[in-house]
Amino acid sequence: MLKKAVLLSASLLLAPAAWAQPGPRSRSPGPADKPPPPPTKIEIVEPLRAPATGYAPNLFNRVLDALVIDLEKGPILPLPIAEASKDLGLNVGVMPVWAVWNAQKTGVDYVMAPSVSYNENLGATFGYKQFFFPDEKSIILFRGSVSRRVENEAYFYFYRPGVLNSDARFSLDIVHRVTGKPSFYGYGNDSLKADKANYAILKEGYEFTASLPVKKHLFLELNHSLYRQQAQEGPVLGVPQVSGLYPSDYAAAEKARLFHANRLSILYDDTDHPFLPKIGTMASFSILYSAKVLGSDYNYRTYSAEFKHYYNYKGGGRFVTALRYQLQFQRGDELPFYAQVQLGETTGLRMAGDGRFTDRGKIVVNLEERITLSRVPYLKFLREVEIAPFIDAGAVFSDPSRFSTGHLRYGPGLSLRLLLRPQVVAAADLAFGSEGTNMIVRVGYPF
Repeated sequence: MLKKAVLLSASLLLAPAAWAQPGPRSRSPGPADKPPPPPTKIEIVEPLRAPATGYAPNLFNRVLDALVIDLEKGPILPLPIAEASKDLGLNVGVMPVWAVWNAQKTGVDYVMAPSVSYNENLGATFGYKQFFFPDEKSIILFRGSVSRRVENEAYFYFYRPGVLNSDARFSLDIVHRVTGKPSFYGYGNDSLKADKANYAILKEGYEFTASLPVKKHLFLELNHSLYRQQAQEGPVLGVPQVSGLYPSDYAAAEKARLFHANRLSILYDDTDHPFLPKIGTMASFSILYSAKVLGSDYNYRTYSAEFKHYYNYKGGGRFVTALRYQLQFQRGDELPFYAQVQLGETTGLRMAGDGRFTDRGKIVVNLEERITLSRVPYLKFLREVEIAPFIDAGAVFSDPSRFSTGHLRYGPGLSLRLLLRPQVVAAADLAFGSEGTNMIVRVGYPF
């Protein structure tokens, strides 16, 4: 639908507690003196459910509405593409987003988003995305692109909760991707920005995840993945190649390697939504196991612990404090540099480029205040504009015993986001710090 089209491709850039005063000591508080009970999770989330009513449009919404072209089969929003990546530089183009009505014109069957853009390192890139939304918490995505130099992608994603009328949920990723975006700087926290070297990485294979309920909010999660990966020459002009700056590391990475892994997780999750949480807690501990006897090229294990909490101030849904903590480390064979633990733009530290820090483990803390600026209904959907100041902190290490808080790198910033409930968020993050300034355009929350 119209608002869904707006959100799906938007690439926009942009607590004090209330305390009840005690009554006089001379008398016991009566019913009138009792503070109102805090809202339940159901009461907090209910205003976000369909149909959305009682919200007034503001300037943000009027601007977006003015850009829409109404057609018989559904609205089109011609969006410009403009992002400044720390790794690839400026990327400009256009992406018309078309939301196609269902037969009754009461909703959208699917959303299509073809695109064309230009980057001096990649040349022209042609892309296509198509989204299907079977219900409020399920999603199906097809995505493909091809660039004049190096990059190409074919991707399928499916997520389905509530399987067989239970709390079980399943997801499937199938991918063929060559990306020239990441770089390698050497190992550890002391690696230098001046030692940056570009490379491309081929990744193709699949990943399947099943979360099976043990009791309320507690899940046993099983993940199976099989990927072929290989380092290649990168596309970035004016930056050394890994093959030239780190020849021994590149020699270990340029051969195609098979990564066959299984991961077992214990997961607690009482958040209200898998993609756009407003309240709740998610905590997990997992062990990933890869063995040559099962067809992998490496014997190794990856241990991960993660905690996320979403605090809804006064239960109103306008101010949500989001906190994430993650600890991850590997044991076993030494992996190619691209398969070791990384900390950067898409892995927890938004001020840095992808792959900025590499080692056998990392610790990451992210904190942001998600503030809803506007909320407008459209049919059974709800569009929100959100601003979020944030701060990231993280470090890598060769062994957990060698971690020190003095190694942490900090990156504050600001994000502007456009949400279309019930499934999608488009965001533009501006982060800065010791690594300089970085702008990130993404689909989905960072955590």
